[in-house]
Amino acid sequence: MRLSAVTRLGGVFVMTALPVWAAESLCNTQEQIIFSCSLGKKMVSVCASNDFSASSGYLQYRFGQKDALELAFPDLTEPAPADQSVQARTLMFAGGGGGYLRFINGQHHYIVYTAIGKGWGAKDGVAVEKNSQLIANLECQDIPVSKLGEEFFTHAGLSVDQNEFQIPGLD
Repeated sequence: MRLSAVTRLGGVFVMTALPVWAAESLCNTQEQIIFSCSLGKKMVSVCASNDFSASSGYLQYRFGQKDALELAFPDLTEPAPADQSVQARTLMFAGGGGGYLRFINGQHHYIVYTAIGKGWGAKDGVAVEKNSQLIANLECQDIPVSKLGEEFFTHAGLSVDQNEFQIPGLD
């Protein structure tokens, strides 16, 4: 949780924490933040409707700045089941693990990931693939807000990614 303010109370400084829904993201206040982090001047967020489940609501990948969104996928004006455009998978590592969501937009795949492992620590960010080739990897510049994991994937009814994503830099 991010510390948002320091308040002086009777000569004592008190730090208050922002609730997850108030964290900086590209999601609006009526949505759940599934994943979000700063990439420097831009952000990546995965937002879901409050009613999101295997049978209702929506899940959307967003990239850009708060006031200048560059990509939102899938388009929420065209009904498309999440299972056609989003896949998920958990990852196992020595001394850790992780998970990711793969958003499939034709030849482009946007993979939002979070993982931790012994010897290399935490890795979080978004990778972009075109025709199965990595063309960009943007790492989080802060600690992400993340619900990525088996519990969320099961609740969402997402299909398992058959292409098993390899986190960049973990050769």
